[in-house]
Amino acid sequence: MKYQEKKYKTDSFKLALDILSKSNAPKEKEVVNTHYYAQKEGNDVVKLVVFADRCEIHTLSETQGKYALTQKIPVINTEAGFQWLKDQGYKMADVVKMAYTDYQYKGGIVGLYTINDSFYSIILDFPNGEHDEREIEFGLSQNDVITMPYNKYLENIGKSKSMSL
Repeated sequence: MKYQEKKYKTDSFKLALDILSKSNAPKEKEVVNTHYYAQKEGNDVVKLVVFADRCEIHTLSETQGKYALTQKIPVINTEAGFQWLKDQGYKMADVVKMAYTDYQYKGGIVGLYTINDSFYSIILDFPNGEHDEREIEFGLSQNDVITMPYNKYLENIGKSKSMSL
């Protein structure tokens, strides 16, 4: 079954951490990385993700505000990733720093994200059809849903950072 990410803006991780702690949800990983989102029309995503130990191109397709990873392409280093984006015709990228912790929870992942050191987001990564139940469980209202890529969200709130490729 294919998983989809649904993203929410939140002011705090307190409730989520309480729920995860009470259920003994295992921490899967803690990551700090940088994402270079290709500037493009629409809400599908093409980005270079730079981890401490590797670099990858990720493509994600958006359906009704939920995102599914469609492709993961390893690249040798950051410069090779920038070149790959340029070769696809992209000229600009938005820089997004992500620090996050993923927890295994009821057959999916609950991710607690700090974006560009300035705001908090929770990502529910579950099979389609399970998001509504988890949304209620974690107290995430429809008003909190982020239905666009993080780079476009940051642009909308005046906190984007871009670079030429």
